[in-house]
Amino acid sequence: MSRNWSYSSLSVLLLFVCLIAINVVVYYLPMRADMTAEKLYTISDGSRSILSELKDPLRIKYYFSSSSEDLPPYLKNYAERVREVLQEYENLSSGNITLEIFDPKPDTEEEEWAERYGIKAATLPQGSRLYFGAVVLMLDQEMTLPFFDPRRERFLEYDLSQAIFRVSQTQRSKIGILSTLNLSGGRGMIPGQRPPEKWAFMGEMEKTMEVVNLPLDTEEISDDTSLLLVMHPKEFKDSLLYAIDQYVLRGGKTIVMVDPNGRADLASPMNQMGRQPQIASSMPKLFQKWGVDYDISKVTGDPSFGTPVNTGSGVMRFPMWMSFNAQALDQSHPVTSQLENVLFVEAGALSKANDSSHEFTPLLSLSDQSGILDAFMLRFVQPDQISRDLKPDNQSKSLVARVSGKFETAFPEGRPPAEKKEGEEQGEAPKPLKYQHLNEAKEATSIIIFSDIDFISDDFSVQKMNFLGQRIIQPANDNLNLMLNAVEHLSGNEALMSIRSRGQSSRPFTRLQAMQVKAQMKFQDEESRLQDTLKAVQKQLDNLLESAGKKGESEVILPPEMQAEIKRFRSEERQTRKKLREVRKVLRQDIESLGTMLTVLNMLAVPFIIGIIGFFFYRSRMLARSNQGTS
Repeated sequence: MSRNWSYSSLSVLLLFVCLIAINVVVYYLPMRADMTAEKLYTISDGSRSILSELKDPLRIKYYFSSSSEDLPPYLKNYAERVREVLQEYENLSSGNITLEIFDPKPDTEEEEWAERYGIKAATLPQGSRLYFGAVVLMLDQEMTLPFFDPRRERFLEYDLSQAIFRVSQTQRSKIGILSTLNLSGGRGMIPGQRPPEKWAFMGEMEKTMEVVNLPLDTEEISDDTSLLLVMHPKEFKDSLLYAIDQYVLRGGKTIVMVDPNGRADLASPMNQMGRQPQIASSMPKLFQKWGVDYDISKVTGDPSFGTPVNTGSGVMRFPMWMSFNAQALDQSHPVTSQLENVLFVEAGALSKANDSSHEFTPLLSLSDQSGILDAFMLRFVQPDQISRDLKPDNQSKSLVARVSGKFETAFPEGRPPAEKKEGEEQGEAPKPLKYQHLNEAKEATSIIIFSDIDFISDDFSVQKMNFLGQRIIQPANDNLNLMLNAVEHLSGNEALMSIRSRGQSSRPFTRLQAMQVKAQMKFQDEESRLQDTLKAVQKQLDNLLESAGKKGESEVILPPEMQAEIKRFRSEERQTRKKLREVRKVLRQDIESLGTMLTVLNMLAVPFIIGIIGFFFYRSRMLARSNQGTS
């Protein structure tokens, strides 16, 4: 007995020693396994591609106040995560990257250099200063990452790779922007009003590209423009449309963004100064030649992708604000692949023209439940009424599309005559253009068209926060990724696309969402029928009262048949409201039962599986022992 006890004690001791030894060895070995489904902690192929193209040595100086005694544990853990990623970049660079780690203590040379590089110190609650940033340097180029915000952890690899990509560029892509919106911010036009801020997507583009705002009196677009971004083209002059037309025919890459109800335009200074707001945009002359159908006066919606909004009388899924998951996006195209959460707000409908021979590729499509409404209704009709009025029309619609082909000019007669400017003499010859007029493109080219501008405005794409005194811009969804993917795809900078879209780990309850949408649509149908009945009876009452008033009667006694009609309607109203309550009740029951099932699976499934494995392991051990005893 004592011998068996000694053997068991020795086995436990050896097991304990082995566990400690394994942990110590694993801690010091430069090995780790990424078990996440999206490989969130593995350097992506896009980053490896950027590192493989480095031609000159590159230094990364990492500044972190590691000796501070007031550091919260979560910041220490995240700082270790940043250091590990930087070391992995160094290991993968084949000797082209040198990582230098500094602890900028107060009143030291390291602190002085951190300040020079623009690494901003955050103030901890205890009053001490925290430096947590990096600077990437190559030759005479440098880019500073002023602060690593833990809330941007899933964008850590993108931020680092973007900085390396920028300093290693010998020539930056030139993006020309034509827009009636104030995208760059600046001084406010109304005294006392907060000046408008630069749009977040503009700031992101400027990190790796040369962004140029072209004037709206431009008559020619240079071929050194890698990409032309036409955003909210409201009433563009023919001379400007001609410049766009010829740029496309010469093979220029173009992104066009139109909107039948541009909310971002309502906030413009011109509209706030009391002028009649014209917030719809289109380019019908060019769209016709490109083979694109788009109605500037119509907005589209889809109950299948409705976004929950608070209407004041409750939360409802508003079909004109559409939230799209990965299943609704074209996962085969690099612009929309790997995106999981895109929000479009009161967009228009794009489709291929019947007589078009050009290739029309939808990148974001609506379901067969979608419909269209007049855009002006959004300003005067309540959301619940809009939801009831939206009816499926079984027409295919896209919100984002790629159009390709050898396009023809919208100006076959050549350059349109110049408009007479103030102070210009009659008959003065226009300034000659650099490029020869083309009636048809020599080679096929591509255009990406968006039917919404609001999706990329700051209100619907980012969250602006303050973290330890630092102003942080955090993407609220994949809208910013979608826009930058399109820009980089057409301008040729595709290395960052696969990195930016990583880190999406959401797992939406699609069954739950489908149940909610189905219940809301059923609720709206019942409510719409009730409202129609109410209007019909009210109209009969009004006619009767008007007839009685013409007879001069001060009091009106309703006839028995009308009283019976009112009684019947009230009974029907009670029955309908009862049915509505039943719909909500069934919806809650289905949701609760689904939630209970998921909870049970999460709590019991894994222990059950482990128990089964343990039982079979125990049984095999017992059978082995019994066989040994028999022999």
